Amino acid sequence: MFDPSSFGTMAEIVGESPAFRCLQSLVERIAPTDHPLLVCGPTGSGKEVVARQIHARSRSPEQPFVDLNCGAIPENLIESELFGHARGAFTGATSQRPGYFQLVGRGTLFLDEIGELPLALQPRLLRVLETRTFRPIGSNESIRFEGRVVAATHRDLLAMVREGSFREDLYYRLAVFVIEVPGLDQRREDIPALVRHFAARQPQPLSFSAEAIERLTRAAWPGHVRQLRNLIDRLGVLALSAQIGVEALEPFLAADGAERAGQDGLADALLALEGDDKLLVAENLLIDRALQRSGGNKSAAAQLLGVGRKVVERRLKSREARSHEAETLLEEGRQRVEAAEFRQAIPLLRRCLEKLPRRDDVRALQFEAYRLLGVSLRSMNGWLCAEACACYEAALKVGEGLCGSTELASMQFGVWSTQLMTLELGRARATAQDMLQRARDLGSPAALDEAHLAMANTLFWLGDCAETLACLARGGLLQGGRGGERCGLQGFDLSALALTFEGLAAFQLGAFAQARQALQRLLLRVGEDNPHAFNRALALQGAAWLACLFEDMEHLGPLATDLESLSEAHGFTFYRGIGQVFRGCHIGSLGTFDEAERFMLEGYRQHMLSHGGRLFHSFQAWQRGELLLRAGRPDDCERLLSDALDMALEHQERAYLGELLTTKARARWAQDDLDGTEQELRSALSTALALGSVSARIAAATQLARLLQQTRRPEQAAKLLSRALRGVAPDAPSPSLERALQLLEELGARP
Repeated sequence: MFDPSSFGTMAEIVGESPAFRCLQSLVERIAPTDHPLLVCGPTGSGKEVVARQIHARSRSPEQPFVDLNCGAIPENLIESELFGHARGAFTGATSQRPGYFQLVGRGTLFLDEIGELPLALQPRLLRVLETRTFRPIGSNESIRFEGRVVAATHRDLLAMVREGSFREDLYYRLAVFVIEVPGLDQRREDIPALVRHFAARQPQPLSFSAEAIERLTRAAWPGHVRQLRNLIDRLGVLALSAQIGVEALEPFLAADGAERAGQDGLADALLALEGDDKLLVAENLLIDRALQRSGGNKSAAAQLLGVGRKVVERRLKSREARSHEAETLLEEGRQRVEAAEFRQAIPLLRRCLEKLPRRDDVRALQFEAYRLLGVSLRSMNGWLCAEACACYEAALKVGEGLCGSTELASMQFGVWSTQLMTLELGRARATAQDMLQRARDLGSPAALDEAHLAMANTLFWLGDCAETLACLARGGLLQGGRGGERCGLQGFDLSALALTFEGLAAFQLGAFAQARQALQRLLLRVGEDNPHAFNRALALQGAAWLACLFEDMEHLGPLATDLESLSEAHGFTFYRGIGQVFRGCHIGSLGTFDEAERFMLEGYRQHMLSHGGRLFHSFQAWQRGELLLRAGRPDDCERLLSDALDMALEHQERAYLGELLTTKARARWAQDDLDGTEQELRSALSTALALGSVSARIAAATQLARLLQQTRRPEQAAKLLSRALRGVAPDAPSPSLERALQLLEELGARP
């Protein structure tokens, strides 16, 4: 923690260059706001100094400035440092300990090296930024976070987002404002002023000659301002005289270490090579390169490598033997797969891949081995097997430019579906984008339909419903397409899925008439005599889902029962689980709460979660929360939804984020915590507005208006609800919209 009284000297920024003046101007404008801020720049450029300057010029400079280096604290301790912990939360937690979120008060929490924050902890930080509340480890009590977060990094966070090592939603939450701190190479004209500044701070102030200043200005500073300051600090202690000329300066200017950096870079490149045995891969790479440079002459290649000819011959012979063994294993594995003996095929194919060298001439063998291993793992463990997904991705990479485009596109759909089912939504979106590009290049309408549907499906779960509809429109898939079936490369009809996500997205956007039309079309499909069981399951799922949202219990009961029985008969495990969740929703509407909860838990845990499938988590948690509230169990409801929110934020699943927040707030209301309820309802409303979710906005605003009415603030209630309903078409309204309009009428106002 930092004493604000010391800011006058420690947070001083020095310079007059254009880059510096631009930085200073930005600091002046941003500092008085309360928004999160991301400070970027190379290591040693002064990011922490900028953060302290921002705090000194903020609205609360007298409040604490708390700094935490995310890369300097072990992963198992950083959560406790940030959130604090309750007594008994873990072994050794003998007393309650506040974390930095609490200690900072209304001050500034500086998270240095935010790019090093563990991926598992990023959703918890995101939740603090979104809800402005946090819970210490081992505590059920939510505490208000009143401070400001300033994060800093020397890394390219957007590149990390693309790689999947940093969450996209957290990046955009932090990057409300971004300050780029220039490196010393971008502000060399400031070096003389910086030298004088650091020289004056020495125990015996130093004086630099003009030649010495010029030498420092021309020098390379890979460590930027920090390196310059450290050099002058060393001079202040070790120089024989306070008068520093070029002669006194030269011994202190260290070599740039380029040779060592080159060696490190080479070693890092070798470690990044594909394959488990890096030493073997590196050896093969060296032998191949030596043979290439020597025109295939083994003696000359051996001389380049610094070994004898016999060593090269032995290595090549060993490689040939491994390749032959790999071919034998692949053939045995293929025979096992064709005989549906998947369990026996898996170890054979794994050994095959271990034996195959990473060379272009064996890519076809690698592709086939990865493909067959993926088929075997999927057949044993389902599409949700992470190793199966990894095999398909490897096959796609190896097969690029080698296999037919249709074969690769079909395999890519399998990769995408696994990523979607396991809620790897960032990767699923990237895969869907690749599918679109591949389908356009291929010119296949079936592949293009699949790609548009994959992207629309992913966008819905990410909470971007407007883009979901736009994507379906671009693919010609609105209203189920142009009539009849739209059969993709996988062999099933895409129209029912397209109608489902059109209806779901339209419902979230408040286009209730469009959503009802999608429901009616799905009901017609359900009523048709469809010999394709999986196509019928897709139509049943969509119809039941929309019936549940419209609280159409007359249709929901039969639809859910049919979906469950059909899926059980044909082994559609995931859809059987969905059917049971919807049956629980229907049974709960009849007041049989225990039986309803049993169906929902069994459906989700046994038939979805146990097979690795996390998709549908937020929807079933929301519906279970509603059930627990009706059953008079608000404490259980709050715990369930707190965990569900953590999972939704962790996986960027924002489709029902507003609904989760609203139902959780109602649980607080049922516990007579009116202040907490109002705070959480306002957060839910803010989240719904940010996501563009009209249905969640209506629900949150209705509950908040009821609370304001109950606490004798009817004018505020009417104004808030009227504003929330502005622009919502009243035709074919949802039940939630009808309730909102009825309340508005009670309050004597108009939308």
